[in-house]
Amino acid sequence: LKRRAHVAEVSKARLSHPSPLVVLPEAQYFAAPFPRMKLLSLILYKWKEDNSIELLACEELSNFSFFQRGPMREHIKFHSRLIASRTPLGQRQSVDFDQNLGKCYSWANPSGICATVLCDNEYPMRVAFTLLAEATRMFMDSMAGKWEDASNDLKLQQPDIESLFSKFQNPAEADKLTKIEKDLEEVKGTVMQSMDDLLKRGESLDQLMQKSKDLSSTSVQFYRTAKKNNQCCKQW
Repeated sequence: LKRRAHVAEVSKARLSHPSPLVVLPEAQYFAAPFPRMKLLSLILYKWKEDNSIELLACEELSNFSFFQRGPMREHIKFHSRLIASRTPLGQRQSVDFDQNLGKCYSWANPSGICATVLCDNEYPMRVAFTLLAEATRMFMDSMAGKWEDASNDLKLQQPDIESLFSKFQNPAEADKLTKIEKDLEEVKGTVMQSMDDLLKRGESLDQLMQKSKDLSSTSVQFYRTAKKNNQCCKQW
């Protein structure tokens, strides 16, 4: 009886003065605000109005499962190439994808290099265009003579551009690194478009996908299934 009374008293004391909650590192991680911003790709092209030629590509697809990465990679290449080819030289474009899928920012430098960035809707436009401008500058400085005569896709590598792409995964950090001005004047001249706006009369996205060399039949079916189930935004 005395033992039971002692246990009851201890339990009562613990309830009256609970121990501080110990938060595990994992709990702290998930409790912190999770950054939604995603930068999926940076691709540089030799600009051609009918079909731009890929020169260099960086990607970050670690958020997707192994089986999703192949189709996603092909769709990124398809959309990026289409948008690059339909961005007039000297112009910047911001293209919205259907179903809140994300955005593609493009800049066609008058020198003939067109750079594209594909990201989610949360990624700041001015930061994306700064990445495009800086990557283009680096490419032109280091790759002179290696791309001008290209007639087929290349897989050029430039470690500084790959490092830049990694740094720009965090837009806030990119602001510090590049000292971006909040009111970047160049961004104000950007043409806002949707994918439908890029299509020529009589064209459809499905038809362009069927003709594209960037997409396998599996990736085309992946797109159709996702669109049918309204799952595109969830996949991205």
